[in-house]
Amino acid sequence: MLIEILKEMQNKYQCIVEIERMTQEIGESLSRNDRTSVQLLLGMRQEVMDKADIHERNMNCLISALPPVEAAQVRDWSKGNDDYKPASPVAERLVERGRNFQFVRKRVIEMDRHISTRLAGKDSYYNR
Repeated sequence: MLIEILKEMQNKYQCIVEIERMTQEIGESLSRNDRTSVQLLLGMRQEVMDKADIHERNMNCLISALPPVEAAQVRDWSKGNDDYKPASPVAERLVERGRNFQFVRKRVIEMDRHISTRLAGKDSYYNR
């Protein structure tokens, strides 16, 4: 079961890396004042976000099939926490992938915050 969860995490991680790349391209398009590319990239990025959500739901479904204590451990590992010491190489990979995901996610949020502020000013989502 852990291997299946790890596969979904890997797919979700690939999505967040793609979201990061697209977010960078959005920023570059904004710098060039290319609104058409920005709109196109925003739509494409949303599609990848939707795919990431599907992988997240699949992970949650797999985790919910585990016994409660193990499910709590796996949830923590998938967030990059190793409070419950990983007892197998697959569990260690879950922790590692969780940490990598959180790191990339923070970078994406920071880039998105900057872009949103440039586009919407005081009406930005991040200023609410």
